Amino acid sequence: APRMARLAPEVLLRLRKYLEHEDFLMEVACWAWEYCEKFPYEPPSKWEHPLEFTRLHGEYRELFEGRCDEFLEQEGVDMKAVLTEVQGELQERPGEMRALLDSLAASEDYLTFCKYMQQVRQRRDWAEGRDLQVPAEDDSDDPDGAPEPPAVAEAPPVAGRARRGTLERVPEEQEARETLDVLE
Repeated sequence: APRMARLAPEVLLRLRKYLEHEDFLMEVACWAWEYCEKFPYEPPSKWEHPLEFTRLHGEYRELFEGRCDEFLEQEGVDMKAVLTEVQGELQERPGEMRALLDSLAASEDYLTFCKYMQQVRQRRDWAEGRDLQVPAEDDSDDPDGAPEPPAVAEAPPVAGRARRGTLERVPEEQEARETLDVLE
C-alpha cells in the first residue's frame, strides 16, 4: 500500500498535465464556444431544459472521459486502485490535486455545466461586440436570500483556463480583488 500511496499523487499529477495540454484545452474551449449561444442568460433554475442540453452535457463529459481513458491506457494504470488511494490522500492531505478533482467533478454536474456554458456565452457576446446581458441572481437554492457567489466560481476550471493552461481553483470574488490589490 505505501508504494500505491506514492503512485496515486504521481499519476494524478501526470493526468493533470495531460488534461492541461494546450491542444486539449483548445478543443474544450472551441466545443463550448460552438454551443454556448443555445443557453439562456437566466439562472438555470428559471428555465426549461431541452433534451438537447442533456445531450450537450454528455458530449462535454465525453471530452474529459475520453482524454482520461487515453491517458490511463498510455500509462497502463489500474484506475480503481488509484482512486482508492486518491480518496485516502484527499482525506489526509487535501491540496493541489483538489483543483483537478473539482474540475473533473464539475464536468459531471449538469447545472454547473449550464452555468459554465452561460459564462462562455457572455465571453462570446463580448468578443463579438454584442450587448451583454447580466444574468439575474438565482436565490432559489438559498433559503435566507443571501446572494450566491458569481457563476464564475462554479465554472469548470479546465475549459475556462485555456489561455493559461492550468487547472487552478477559481478564487472567490473577494480573494480575486485582494490579489489584484497586492499586484498594484
